[in-house]
Amino acid sequence: MLGPMPAYGLYARNSRGITLCNVRFELQSADLRPALIFDNVTDANINGWTVQADPGAESVARFINAKQVLITAARLLAQGKTFLQLEGASNAEIVVDGGDLSRAEQPLAFRDGADKNAVRLRE
Repeated sequence: MLGPMPAYGLYARNSRGITLCNVRFELQSADLRPALIFDNVTDANINGWTVQADPGAESVARFINAKQVLITAARLLAQGKTFLQLEGASNAEIVVDGGDLSRAEQPLAFRDGADKNAVRLRE
């Protein structure tokens, strides 16, 4: 039996070629898990993502050693601390393009050796 999932919306691990189009993640009650976790994911595209953040959660999305990920037209429905947290030195070629991240206290955070050059933020 599987235990609780580490993300409240989508958790993908060791995956390639993920596409999400016009998806909405909402909470019915407080939840401190990220909405989305990509763990060792390559070649992903998220377009038109509307997501509710929990103000107490560390981040809305968390990428662990993810590569070649494009997020376009993301929109936060509620206040959150960080939109995207990168973890690990192998993150690369991540682009966050457009959308409305104004409800995030900070758009990006870096941990565990993640390099700021791994991601481009285009507002």
